[in-house]
Amino acid sequence: MFSLARFRYRLWAGCLCALFASPSFAAELPRLVQQHGRFALFVDGAPYTVMAAQLHNSSAWPDTLPDTWRSVEALHANTVEAPVYWEQFEPEPGHLDTTNIDALIDQSRQHGVHLILLWFGSWKNGQMHYAPGWIKSDPAHYPRALDAHGEPVEDLSPYAASNLQADEKAFAALMRYLKQKDGEQHTVIMVQVENEPGMIGGIRDHSTAANAAFHSRLPSSLAAALHRPDGSWSDVFGNDADEMFNAYGISRYIDQVAAAGKAVYPLPMYVNTWLRYKGKHLPGDDYPSGGATWNVLDLWKASAPHIDLIGTDLYTTDYGEFTKVVDQYARPDNPAWISETGDEAGNAPYFFYVLAKGGIGFSIFGVDNADDTPALQAATAAHARNFQLVGAMQRQVAKAAFDGRLLAAIELRGQPKKTLDLGRWQAKVSFGAPMWGDAPAELPGNPSADGHLLIVRQNDTEFLVSGVDARVEFERHNDDHRHGQLLRVEQGSFIDGQWHMQRLWNGDETDYGLNFGSRPTLLRVTVGSY
Repeated sequence: MFSLARFRYRLWAGCLCALFASPSFAAELPRLVQQHGRFALFVDGAPYTVMAAQLHNSSAWPDTLPDTWRSVEALHANTVEAPVYWEQFEPEPGHLDTTNIDALIDQSRQHGVHLILLWFGSWKNGQMHYAPGWIKSDPAHYPRALDAHGEPVEDLSPYAASNLQADEKAFAALMRYLKQKDGEQHTVIMVQVENEPGMIGGIRDHSTAANAAFHSRLPSSLAAALHRPDGSWSDVFGNDADEMFNAYGISRYIDQVAAAGKAVYPLPMYVNTWLRYKGKHLPGDDYPSGGATWNVLDLWKASAPHIDLIGTDLYTTDYGEFTKVVDQYARPDNPAWISETGDEAGNAPYFFYVLAKGGIGFSIFGVDNADDTPALQAATAAHARNFQLVGAMQRQVAKAAFDGRLLAAIELRGQPKKTLDLGRWQAKVSFGAPMWGDAPAELPGNPSADGHLLIVRQNDTEFLVSGVDARVEFERHNDDHRHGQLLRVEQGSFIDGQWHMQRLWNGDETDYGLNFGSRPTLLRVTVGSY
């Protein structure tokens, strides 16, 4: 533990030494790149597919962290998400303890994975549990939000300058230390600012400062961004005024925290969201009021320009619900990013759906589970199969998603067939067909309805193809009276970014479509015509 003044001196001295010791510039800083309405997370100068394992909330401690790596490696993750606790990082005002951060970065490097840090600051799951004790025990100086009855809730008021200044200062110190320790190696590639922010126990803050702001007119810049008329919050939003107002207060607060961090070390930063699921309509009760739920997403994007993207904590295995949420957040101003999902086998196929929507990645929560149950084993196997497969070509997949050259088919129960458009060609995907031989006229689908298939379009006649429990047949549109054919089907893998062929498929392996079972298999398919 050391004082802030000593920390600043050590940082200055370290930077000075690095300046004279390093003969060349450091590797490129991770960044989020937008192009033609699509996004990519660039790491070391190229698009990167995040395949993350997120640790349980209380696992990011030096004494417990070693026990987590077996689970991370079993998942074939290339990234770990782990929290940084404000209460641990700044146990006393201005005194910083970097022990946990050092352990996270050092051990991530040892295990060859990147790291996404989650700042558990003013908010964690709609409450303030990870704020330091000196914040919690001094509500006179660090006021809490008040509910409609004037009672304090387990949230810091977003309208108290002292709360914002304390969080800003701590977060800026965190980013300053990251720059000192990791500014050249870039083990840390993104930072989550707060965790599932919002208010539980009320719809909005009713403190004196908040009430004064609520009864004022809407900021003109916000009204213009949302294409709303001028007026008070109640005039403009009616029954939704309380939730919209709370979203504005929280998003502005978090944006200023992010801005303070970016001013010293501008890594990509995002906010994750406790979602407003189907049938959940009560803000402050069913979900934290003011978080970046779909109904206030436009406001968040307008109010928090220093937040690069909004992530979704998407805990469902229902096809319709999962894909609906992905579609809501995959926008021209926001990429699909599954910042958390459950460690369940049933949601594993949706990784391919997220990638096909141009998403930057997929994160499995709570991988360091103590109970080794059959369900957990099945979940680990399902996600590991996908991560292992994509991991060998994750740069190619990330670039294809960025360019719009990636397509996917996900099995939906009762709908065992899907066709993907490849321009001159189409890929006819089916689920439940045998691994060899003619398929029945009425396909049964897979028993667990978990088939999925991924295609990367390399050019007009070459495709990378892989899948799980799926069959694909390539057919050519014959409007020019020419017939299509498979010219070459190679099974192989990427080694150091270069394609390495293991064998050719032909005859029995191609006569009845290209069939994928449960074992990860990657094909490079070349088609032609005659």
